[in-house]
Order: sequence, then structure tokens, then C-alpha cells
Amino acid sequence: MKLDPREPQQSPDFPDAFYRVSIKGLLVRDGKLMMVDDYAGIRSREKGGEWELPGGGVDFGEDFREGLKREIKEEMGLQPTWISEKPVYMWTQKRIGRRGIEWFYVLILAYQFEAENLDFVPTEECRGITFFSKEELKAQKEKMGDQLHPLIDLFDPKDFK
Repeated sequence: MKLDPREPQQSPDFPDAFYRVSIKGLLVRDGKLMMVDDYAGIRSREKGGEWELPGGGVDFGEDFREGLKREIKEEMGLQPTWISEKPVYMWTQKRIGRRGIEWFYVLILAYQFEAENLDFVPTEECRGITFFSKEELKAQKEKMGDQLHPLIDLFDPKDFK
């Protein structure tokens, strides 16, 4: 049986899946990772804020690094001066009951970046910034969205020399 490559294919061996690509920025100073105090989401407001990395969803057809630059500028008013060529970390997570969809996967690509300065402009998505050591990240786990929980194990200051 010859398959038509233009037609969507299904496999009895693999489930259908939808991946949302999310890009995140990693800014590390003195072995500590910058996190933003995100107050945008309803869940965040109910909890009184939530620690998050700068970044967000990639727009259709958008270059990952350009998308990260756009997100950092939108969320924080910062101008990135450098973004790594490749992600430093990446992980996936299954999201259930989000965005009106029964389930989907998120592929998180985390790039290291540098900024000209840290004179950010507060927005709903970034009320403040704080730098956390690996131990402090572990202690703040309950104030982070579950999408970032894998980062706690992945983060190693030695990856940012």
C-alpha cells in the first residue's frame, strides 16, 4: 500500500499528538537563575503571583530565537544583546484540560540570553525579577508553574560559564 504524503497519517503504534512550542530565556548571574514574578494568569493571581521564566509560545512560522527576543521585549521591556544558538535545556510536558483542549504536549526550549541591562518595565507578566540558586529554586517549587518543575532538576550553574 502506497501512502500519499499529502494526507495526514495515523499509526496504530503512536498516539496522535499536538505539541505547542514554548521558548524560555535563561539569564544566569553568579550561578543564579533569573525568574520573573508573573501575575498574568488567573491561577497566578489566585496564588498571589508565580515564578516563571521570561518567554512564551512561538507564533506560527516564527524563528525560535526571534520569538524569545520578542517575548522578552514584550514582557519585560528588555533588549536581549545575545541569545545562544541552541537551547541549553529542553523538555516536554503533557498538559491536560488547558486552552479548551482535552490534552496536548508542550515542548519547552530554554535558551541562554544576555541583556544590555536589567532595567525592566513592570507589566502584568513581569512585576519583578529575582535570581535563585538551585537550592532556592527547589524551595520555590510550589510558587512555580508545574511546566517549570523539570527545570529544577535540569538547572546546573556549571552549564553557564
